[in-house]
Amino acid sequence: MPSPACIILAAGEGTRLKSKYAKALQPLCGKPLILHAVDSAQAAGADPIVVVIGAGAEQMRTVLADTDVRITHQAERKGTGHAVMCAQAALEGYQGDVLVTCADIPLVRPQTLSQLAAGHSQSGAAATVLTTICPDPTGYGRVVRGEDGRVRQIVEHDDASPQVQQIKEINTSIYCFDAAILFGALPRLSADNVQDEYYLTDVIPELLDEGHTVAAVTAPDWQEVMGINTRAQHAEAERIARDRVRQRLMDDGVMLMDPASTFIDCQVQIGSDTVIWPGAALLGQTQIGSDCLIESNVRIENCQIADRVQIKHCSVVTDSRLANEVQVGPFAHIRDDSDIHQQACIGSYAEVVRSVVGPRSYNKHFSYLGDAQVGADVNIGAGVITCNYDGQAKHRTVIEDGAFVGSDVTVVAPVTIGARAYIGAGSVITKDVPPDALSVSRGPQKNIEDWAKQRREQ
Repeated sequence: MPSPACIILAAGEGTRLKSKYAKALQPLCGKPLILHAVDSAQAAGADPIVVVIGAGAEQMRTVLADTDVRITHQAERKGTGHAVMCAQAALEGYQGDVLVTCADIPLVRPQTLSQLAAGHSQSGAAATVLTTICPDPTGYGRVVRGEDGRVRQIVEHDDASPQVQQIKEINTSIYCFDAAILFGALPRLSADNVQDEYYLTDVIPELLDEGHTVAAVTAPDWQEVMGINTRAQHAEAERIARDRVRQRLMDDGVMLMDPASTFIDCQVQIGSDTVIWPGAALLGQTQIGSDCLIESNVRIENCQIADRVQIKHCSVVTDSRLANEVQVGPFAHIRDDSDIHQQACIGSYAEVVRSVVGPRSYNKHFSYLGDAQVGADVNIGAGVITCNYDGQAKHRTVIEDGAFVGSDVTVVAPVTIGARAYIGAGSVITKDVPPDALSVSRGPQKNIEDWAKQRREQ
């Protein structure tokens, strides 16, 4: 069967969402609705794909910039039928079948679109409607079939008789058409209605009146084809999408201690035998290896985490890379393009920013490494700070292999601490330290006898 084309309707404003962003740009499980629709169409083998944009057009073009789709602009939103008219020019010369779906139906699976296209091709129909059996069909258009199983009518809820309202099979607003027949029918649509719009659903009775066959394929799960028009529907779709992600990961061997409380975006990848504790949030393009431990209330976003990494309670790691057997936290913060090499340790209340920490180096307590290059086997004592900002520019600190930096040391960048050097506790380092040297920069200790006693007496 030849691959169908696909038109994705994504021009709506989504006024009931009460958002300044277009509906198709609303996030779902870590990516905009429109990208869910594009990904499903591509996975179903659709080619070419035309996206009809309208509201938020500039942002939509930015979001779609890295996708292989054709974009057409519906400058004046005059209904779904008019949107498909706008897409016609982008498919000029195309002969074959065309799927029509919507960005605000983001949960539809690629398999369902493939089944719709296959069913349409096999039936020889002019149009095939994707339907589903809905437990509560109130508000949806009902699909009325004839004795032969063919679609005879689609009746909107308000126009349906009490008998038709008992039908639970509904129109999902996803279709597959013979492209030539569809584009031939569009000019005959009328906008003679309350909204003064051209409705794609009106093509179906037009085709039936002309004697064409309209078939139907039923989606097995009604939740798969639910639309998003309100915040409540958005929240329900979010729950369903994340349930799918969690189920996929568990099927792949990931241990989720409490799936319902674990927040994982759809593009996150996790290796087998990794254990995720309750309350973790794994976001964006994050990749986590095997045999890792992610403890409770950890947040990881856009990171590459290797194997056997432990990230302890309430730590945050963003836009960074952690190598094998790294330990982080609790209450640590690693961010902004940092690299933590194998077997290194970033401990409690430590922050690492735009820095590299070499293999087997330890930075265990209450420290700040900003714009630092730390070598292998380095010890960073409690309370160490790299002063990387002079009020106008950032500067880099280099700490070479095997160096030992004592507690409460302040390193004023730019400065280099040589290999195997020792820095005495409490020092303020403003100049380079040679390899193998001891550097101490602090005033001599002075004891005043009975000072405290005399203060108390006064």
